[in-house]
Amino acid sequence: MSRVLNSVALFAALAVASSLSCRPDLGDRESLVTGTQILAIQGEPPEVKPGVVARYSLLVATPDGPSVTPAASWAFCSTPKLLTENGAASAACLGDGARPVADGLAAIEAAMPEDACAIFGPEVTSAELRPRDPDVTGGYYQPLRVTLGAPEGNVTAFGLERISCALTNASADVTTDFAARYTPNENPVLDRLTATVAGAPAALDAIPRGAKVTLRVSWPEASAERYVVYDLASRSLVSHRESMRVSWFTTAGVFESDRTGRTEDELDAFTENEWTAPVEPRTVHLYVVLRDARGGVAFATHTIVTR
Repeated sequence: MSRVLNSVALFAALAVASSLSCRPDLGDRESLVTGTQILAIQGEPPEVKPGVVARYSLLVATPDGPSVTPAASWAFCSTPKLLTENGAASAACLGDGARPVADGLAAIEAAMPEDACAIFGPEVTSAELRPRDPDVTGGYYQPLRVTLGAPEGNVTAFGLERISCALTNASADVTTDFAARYTPNENPVLDRLTATVAGAPAALDAIPRGAKVTLRVSWPEASAERYVVYDLASRSLVSHRESMRVSWFTTAGVFESDRTGRTEDELDAFTENEWTAPVEPRTVHLYVVLRDARGGVAFATHTIVTR
């Protein structure tokens, strides 16, 4: 079982806030779903040039199962983070630092803002502005704000869509080589979920109460894509392979790890996690979110019955 990823790998993080509370009570696990949560925002495709349209959809979890048609408000952030700010987006994006896109929709199609590379990337248009630094995969990201109503109050989340921006600090030869070799990211694909109890295959609709269950999710080998990054130190292109991370969520029971995955050097196309089933018979909702190193997202929901 592989759980800990290379700490320098950046994933398209999802920062979640709520009008009531942005953190669970002390003692709650991140993987335990106790209220309405936006677990993932997926862009399809996950990397686009300014002006290109992508489709955005949500994974919304509740203790009673996934929300099929969440009515959400969508906006592109228009203010970059300050150097002192943490999280996926600037606090200004919660207010006037955002451009509304649509209201009351579970999914939208929207064009990447034309100035995304200028605001969130390296293509600054004023000498007073500092170009943004790429992440370790060479990427830049446009934050997207999503807000939906819930019984607990409004829930807001930020997703990050990767922007295809030009190289601005490389030689003409390297820039030409990069354009020829770089392939925009594609979303990974989640294969089926399997379960074993005491080493024997187990059906998800007949899990023994209180059992320790090994859950495995896999993805096609091609989902961990290879890509090139401009290395500033050597002033050359360096080849990498995407690391993969899975975030696990459940409405009951306890995971051994909230996240598992594979580094770019681990070639196995699966990851496992141990889940302790609740001691009472019940229906449990399981949510799985797979993210690759360049911001691609895939997600799935499962129903488990303990008997």
